[in-house]
Order: sequence, then structure tokens, then C-alpha cells
Amino acid sequence: MPKNPFTSTFEEAFEQGVSSAKQQLTNTAKQITQSAASQLGVSPDSTTQKSDTSTNLSDHFNETMQQNVTQSQQDPQSMLDIQQMESKDQEERQKKLAQTRAHLEQHKKTYFDPTFNQRKREPSVQERLEEEQKQEEAKKMEELQEEKKKELPLSLKQAMTKAETHRGVSG
Repeated sequence: MPKNPFTSTFEEAFEQGVSSAKQQLTNTAKQITQSAASQLGVSPDSTTQKSDTSTNLSDHFNETMQQNVTQSQQDPQSMLDIQQMESKDQEERQKKLAQTRAHLEQHKKTYFDPTFNQRKREPSVQERLEEEQKQEEAKKMEELQEEKKKELPLSLKQAMTKAETHRGVSG
């Protein structure tokens, strides 16, 4: 299978981009530390020594943590103490969780349910009577509308009764 000629150039360009980005980051970090050091009145050379010291401190911290872990694994009494502390923490969390749930339940009963979950209550006798009256009035209005539709228009009525009416002298 022939090798793609663009693959090597892409990889080279990518590596160059990564290395230039690293250089820019380190230069920017140096500039920031130098400007911070000048503002604090500390010589920039001592800041580079401090950064070396900080890496040494982090190495020392990691070693100390590893020693503590190995010692705690060897010491059964400290393991019991750790387990007891964890069980106490767990109990405290459970208590706080129970308190929070109780508080939320009280909030739900007091505020949420009356506002958003209103239960439908039975209407009172007076409300039922008012509702029945409204329904009766609505039925009457519908009947009136239907009667108006059944009646003939005024112009047709007049045309039908024209011959029957006596107009008198004027007509």
C-alpha cells in the first residue's frame, strides 16, 4: 500500500505547532512571573529558583503521601480509626439528608401543593344554584336565537301582508 505523501507533512506540521505552542506558553509564563516579581519587588532570578523549589516540594509531598499510605496499611489501629471516622461522616450525611428531606416535604405541603396542586373541592350549594341559573339563562338565550332564526325577515312579512293592510287615503 503506497504511503500518503501528505501524512508525513501533516504530522510534521502538527508537531511543529505543538512545540511552538509549548514555547509560547513557557515564554508567557516566564513573562508573567517576571512582571509579578517586579511588581512585588523580588528579583526575577529568585522566582525561577522558587519554581524549582516548588517542584521539589511537590515531589516531597508525593513521597510523604506514599509513606503515609504504606504506614496506614501496616497499622491496623489507624485503619480502625479511619473506618470509624468514615462511619461517623456517613451517619452525619444521613442525618443531614433526612433533615433536608423533611424540610422539603414540609415546604411541599405548605407552599407547593396549595399553589400548584390544588385539589378539586365540592362546590357549595350556593355555587351549584348559581351554576344552574347560568345554564338555564344560556338555554333561554339559545332558544331565543333559534326563534329569531325561524321568524321571517321584516321585508318578507311586509310583502306578504301588503295586500291585506288598508292604507287609507294616502296610499
